[in-house]
Amino acid sequence: MTRYIRQLAGLGIALMLVLALAPWASAQMTPSVSVSDQPIVKGMVVVEKVVSNGPGWIVIHAQKDGKPGPILGYSPVADGENTNVTVEIDATQATSTLYAMLHTDAGQMGTFEFPNGPDVPVKVNDQVVTPPFQVTFGVGVADQPISGGKVTVAKVFSQGPGWIVIHAQKDGKPGPILGYSPVADGENANVAVEIDATKATPTLYAMLHTDAGQMGTFEFPNGPDVPVKAGDQVITPPFQVTGGLPMTLPTAGGGAPLAPFLLVAVGGLALVSGLGLTLARRAR
Repeated sequence: MTRYIRQLAGLGIALMLVLALAPWASAQMTPSVSVSDQPIVKGMVVVEKVVSNGPGWIVIHAQKDGKPGPILGYSPVADGENTNVTVEIDATQATSTLYAMLHTDAGQMGTFEFPNGPDVPVKVNDQVVTPPFQVTFGVGVADQPISGGKVTVAKVFSQGPGWIVIHAQKDGKPGPILGYSPVADGENANVAVEIDATKATPTLYAMLHTDAGQMGTFEFPNGPDVPVKAGDQVITPPFQVTGGLPMTLPTAGGGAPLAPFLLVAVGGLALVSGLGLTLARRAR
């Protein structure tokens, strides 16, 4: 009986030690980041797994001189393991190679303080935790005016030759095609697209299409040069036209164009003026 009691006591002590050491072991997890090559969809990328020793940040850096450069966006991560962390980035500044870098959250909690602050990159064995990954396809476009009948798409990433196609808006989504330009495999910067500015809407869409038929000939909608998709998402970020839209006359109260009324009014004034001049001459 005494032996049995001693065994139970021993098990109890072991259990207490495990419970006491569990938080310490969790807090000492080795920081790591796992990320795969992927498209930029709706201005976002996804980091599959982030292990952080305390609260932190996953920060997406563009490439510069073969290493991490400007920051494109960041998202908070919790202590321990985080999965499928979505990060909104500035796709207009993206490069073919991006870096998912783990930073601490060492200052004001929930406020990203870097480079002028304490939220520095995390290191393991004197190496910054920042795996690179490739952008497979995507589009980055900024709000802009129509200039010289053209708009410019800052970045286009294409898998194989393709087309960047500007669509007007209709019913809150991409509508008629206004113009298109070819893009090469990989990264393309500052792609100018000549459009039919007379049909432009305040919101336009820069849609990535394939070049799957006769190379160099845009074959859509009656052809194989269909929009590129990531899953069921078409790669087509919207952007706002800040100037250069076609002039439109104001409408009458019932929604009918005012132009016909103006023409009738001008014609009537001309007729009255003519009659007045004729009567004046007869009176002489």
